[in-house]
Amino acid sequence: MHKILILSNINNYESKEDYLIKKRLERDGNIVDIKWLDYDEKLDKYYDLIIRRNCWVEKKEDTDTYKNLNSKLINRLRNNHNVINLIGLDGLGKLYLKSLYRNNYNVVPTTDILTEALKWDCEEYVLKLKDSFGSGLGQLFVSKDKLKEKYNDKFLIQPKIKFQSEIQAYFVNDRLMYVYEYTPSKWPDYPIPKLIKLKNNEKMQAKQFARLSPIKVGMKRIDFLKLENSSLSLLEIEDNSPHMNIEILPDKLRNRVLDNFAEGIYDYINELNVNLKD
Repeated sequence: MHKILILSNINNYESKEDYLIKKRLERDGNIVDIKWLDYDEKLDKYYDLIIRRNCWVEKKEDTDTYKNLNSKLINRLRNNHNVINLIGLDGLGKLYLKSLYRNNYNVVPTTDILTEALKWDCEEYVLKLKDSFGSGLGQLFVSKDKLKEKYNDKFLIQPKIKFQSEIQAYFVNDRLMYVYEYTPSKWPDYPIPKLIKLKNNEKMQAKQFARLSPIKVGMKRIDFLKLENSSLSLLEIEDNSPHMNIEILPDKLRNRVLDNFAEGIYDYINELNVNLKD
């Protein structure tokens, strides 16, 4: 039996899946609590494991509170080995997208240099806050004429490109478990996604990006745009408490996902206990 804390924002609709995770872990006799980032830090030592899950806020006016609490949490727990999913690539902001683009990865073009962006063959741009983490809050869509006026060094610049759909590849403990396709895209209308199978080269592409994440235990999601020529271009590596759409999975697949997640958690706790004894 383990004492486990799941960090999640219970005010978000998406937190439903974290209650499914809680229920699955409790089935094995564990004590499982769900709290947000503002929980009493005295509890840090009470739990055998702290799992960061879907902690995002849904209102723009709440982002400063979130960022403040998130920063304090990371500073307090970053050296604690009994915490998973605390910091991923996306948990440190979106500058990694610029780095990947510079290193010739197949990613949506990303820069923070205005003169570079103005050379792109596009009529509209997307401005994303560098510290927006996994949230789309604060992003702007601007014309080429307005780019100079709206841009400042808080933003990354991407071209607004034409695409067929958004593809999301879901990983649990570094294993690709399922893939959803949103047509035409997830934002802003959130259509009902359909489960799809990736081609072998697309699987390799998804796994390549998943391996870049420092998070090896827990859940992460690799988001692509399916372009008009049907190729995939990375949109984001969502490895810091992503929404996994577990609640709408078919029963057998949902159970397999939750079982795989639980097994990874238990393996990690056992390894942690062995290392502490040594």
